[in-house]
Parts: sequence; C-alpha cells; structure tokens
Amino acid sequence: MAVTSKSFAGSLVFIYDKDNTLITKTSIASHNRVENYIEVARGLENVKLKSPLQLMIIHSGGTSEVSGTLKGFRQGLYEISIYNERKKDDRSKLRRTLNVDAIISEMFIDSVSKKPEEPIQIIIENLSTTGLLLRTATRRFDIGTFLQIEMKLFGKDVILFAEIVRQEVKEDQQKYGCKLCFLE
Repeated sequence: MAVTSKSFAGSLVFIYDKDNTLITKTSIASHNRVENYIEVARGLENVKLKSPLQLMIIHSGGTSEVSGTLKGFRQGLYEISIYNERKKDDRSKLRRTLNVDAIISEMFIDSVSKKPEEPIQIIIENLSTTGLLLRTATRRFDIGTFLQIEMKLFGKDVILFAEIVRQEVKEDQQKYGCKLCFLE
C-alpha cells in the first residue's frame, strides 16, 4: 500500500538524518508509489544502507514530511523507502531551516491585489508542512494579508501563496508567521 497518493517525481526534497541534521537538498528523479520508494541522483554518498532518514518534500500540492530508509544504489540512483507521512498538526516538530532569499511580488489586502513598485526582498527562515517564517528589514505587513512569494530552489522557480497569521516586529527587522495556502 502506498504511503501517499501524491506523486513526488520532480519534487524538491530536503533529506535529514535521525538527529535532524541536513544531509542534502536535491530533487526526486522518480517515485514508485506501489513499492513506496523514491530515487534521487546525489547527496547520499556518505550515508550507510538502512540508515533512518527524515524527508521534507516540496511538491505541487504543498509540502509533505515522511520517514525513509536508504535501500541502495542502482543504475546511478539512490533508492529510499518511504513511510509514515506526518500529519499537518505535527508542524512545529517538523520545522526546517531554509534561510533562502525570496521576493514578494504581489499582496492581497481585503481581496484586492496590490503589486509593489519593486519586488519586496525577504528571507524565508524556515518551512513546515503548513507554514513558513519570513523576515524583512524594509516592510511591515498586517495580519490577514496574503502574499505571493517567489524564490529559486535547486534552480527551479517556486511560487508560494501564504497568509500572514502572526508577526514579531522589532526596530531592525520584522518576522512574520505565514500559513501556506498554495504552492506552484
């Protein structure tokens, strides 16, 4: 039985060891949903067979957290058995540090679109299965504002839509907790 009905082929994946230390960031070459494994091309050269892994997968439907085990290396690809997809209410335990530069290209305030004259520079500090934390030094936003966020991960353009649900404003920087609404 498959761990998920989603296809992860072509998705971005962050792979962590059992101590939650990032091993690699790569993309998924293929996903066999019948036998519950994915294949990645690189980044696991120093990982022992049968090592327990934690994976955060960024796919067209959002993000998913699964457990995994390195099965082996075949035809130039590392096979990882996957199981135990995490529930979205476990997000605080599954928050992953990113620190990736991004831009806000459009805002929606009271359902009205507002495009800034210049894209707003931000940093995505972390990502979970349901949300993200962003930081900016130049702009303040209100709770309830929807944002279109654009960034590059592994050479791929990623567009996120998120709603600001909490804020931490200081003189030199502002941090905003956002709920993910949609991922392109």
